[in-house]
Amino acid sequence: TADGPFSDPAWLFELKYDRFRVLLSRDSDGRPRLFYRSGREATDAFPELARVLASQPYDNLIVDAEVVCLDHNARPDIHRLQKRVHRRRTIDLERAAVEYPATLYAFDILGFEDFDLRTLPLVERKRLLKLVLPSNGPLRYSDHVEERGEELFAQIKAMDLEGVMAKRASSSYQAGRSADWKKVVFDRTGDFVIVGFTWPKNSRTGLGG
Repeated sequence: TADGPFSDPAWLFELKYDRFRVLLSRDSDGRPRLFYRSGREATDAFPELARVLASQPYDNLIVDAEVVCLDHNARPDIHRLQKRVHRRRTIDLERAAVEYPATLYAFDILGFEDFDLRTLPLVERKRLLKLVLPSNGPLRYSDHVEERGEELFAQIKAMDLEGVMAKRASSSYQAGRSADWKKVVFDRTGDFVIVGFTWPKNSRTGLGG
């Protein structure tokens, strides 16, 4: 997490969504798959996204993205998204896809066809990502602003959204946390009573969830 908003010509700045991060892949057998950051599969939870991914005209594709549910004003709504992930029956999942349709904002590409793209600079990976994604529908390109992070942060704060992701334009793709990617979030405070907790798992720190 960055200490605060900043501007730098060596960095790109993206909207930070109120969402779930996922990796999605289209394997050579044509099967679409989505995975949460924990490694748990999320394909069945978002059947409409799996269908769109399966329809893409590529044999192999691996993309890093964020799944969101948008409200009536096209703003990310975490409560709508949470209503999606707790359903298990196929009929409930299909109904949820209609009631709370998901949108996937792709911000990075790891592999395409037989090419491993992780060592390319981020700015080049994003250029390639924009070329391979469809121009409309629920699978969308997550755009960015170059250099002017403070201006973007001020606009997003005025819209009461979550914050900004700052990423070094020359960085390669790394699994896990990296100093080349920084969260810039708004300070939101409150007083709460803790009545129970779980120990952190996987990449979490502090309390679990």
